[in-house]
Amino acid sequence: MATTLPLHGWCFILIRKWLNRNRLKEFKNPDIDARFAIAGGFPARYVNNGRYMMFLWNDGENPLYVHIDERKMELKPGHLLCTTYLHKVHIDNSAKGLKSLFFNREFYCVHTYDSEVSCNGLLFFGSNSSPVLKLDDEETLRLRTLFSVLDEEFSVSDSNQEEMLRILLKRLIIRCTRLAKKQILKSNEKQSDIDLIRSFNVLVEEHFKTKKTVKEYAELIYKSPKTITNVFGKYSEESPLQVIHNRVIMEAKRLLFYTDKTAKEVGYELGYSDPAQFSKLFKNVVGMTTTDFKESKNFSSSGQN
Repeated sequence: MATTLPLHGWCFILIRKWLNRNRLKEFKNPDIDARFAIAGGFPARYVNNGRYMMFLWNDGENPLYVHIDERKMELKPGHLLCTTYLHKVHIDNSAKGLKSLFFNREFYCVHTYDSEVSCNGLLFFGSNSSPVLKLDDEETLRLRTLFSVLDEEFSVSDSNQEEMLRILLKRLIIRCTRLAKKQILKSNEKQSDIDLIRSFNVLVEEHFKTKKTVKEYAELIYKSPKTITNVFGKYSEESPLQVIHNRVIMEAKRLLFYTDKTAKEVGYELGYSDPAQFSKLFKNVVGMTTTDFKESKNFSSSGQN
């Protein structure tokens, strides 16, 4: 004979399931500071306290509105966003239906040397933007299964857990890389050209505070500045010089917004001994002076309180 639970019993079960779905689960290896986490929704406080590569998957029925730095975008149902710790991410609405993965370099990047599916691959530092992938019904089922297996593995505690989580993460990255190659890259794009763009982006991330010209980066990858500029002209909306400038300005905005440093101090930290040169670059890229930028952010913050 079937047992009927009272209404409050069903409510308890539903609430417990909701909490389990939205609870952040994390693996940590404190010896090497490796971190990997899965969550239902977007745990902003957790993300802001680390330097993570991120997968944000809208597996719900309604669009989600995501801010990446100062750019607002719509993450449609059945779409997956890949982004990195370089970007400040904020989600407007409740993030219902959002499934998230976060991992740092220490967990995955130092263990993987296959350039295509590494942290420097197409999904993360391999392009000038945060790729958004569209999942068809078959791919959605595959990813749901993979996320389910990952979720279970986070609850395991044995000597093989870290390696198993890393294998499952690599499987996800491989699947998403295959999708990205079909959806983002054009059929006539040469792999060597894509590798060059990827290498350039990675080097800019490593050296943007000290190297400010395309020529300096060209020397590091044994290509001429003209070759690099031509390749970017074919495949990218930004020129290589714009990539350098945008990375510098991204960091400048963060320092101006989150610290009490003056524009002169920020410029010096970013490699500009001449304050006027830094101020000119900032105004050319942002469209306002550093002073106006700070004041606009202060006004925005006070308006939210």
